[in-house]
Amino acid sequence: MSIRRPGYPANPEPALAVPVRPIGGSDLDYVRRTLADVAPSWTVELEGICVDEATLVLLPEDGDDANGPSFMISQENYLYRLDQVHWDAMTELGSFASIADLVIVLRIRLAGSTQTNDMAQYTIH
Repeated sequence: MSIRRPGYPANPEPALAVPVRPIGGSDLDYVRRTLADVAPSWTVELEGICVDEATLVLLPEDGDDANGPSFMISQENYLYRLDQVHWDAMTELGSFASIADLVIVLRIRLAGSTQTNDMAQYTIH
């Protein structure tokens, strides 16, 4: 005798993954606005030769590695990827379902790096 409830499949189908939308101008504006209070001197630029290859590049003032790492936001099929570039070494920081989730992590990273740089400027000898 079966103990399975009628009407419920034994192995439900997995949820479908939906590709993320390409990175564009609205994402650029969103990232600029949400990072302005944490890192006002940083620039955010939209780079790429086509919509499917677009990335957001975040650079510290003057693009100098001594001022902090650079960050890249790119699109994978189903996620947005955050990478850090510092002293010519690229480190993957994670993949996120939305730009909003990614920006939360980025704000924490930038808040830490700008505070570290500010403290270095005011060191008492």
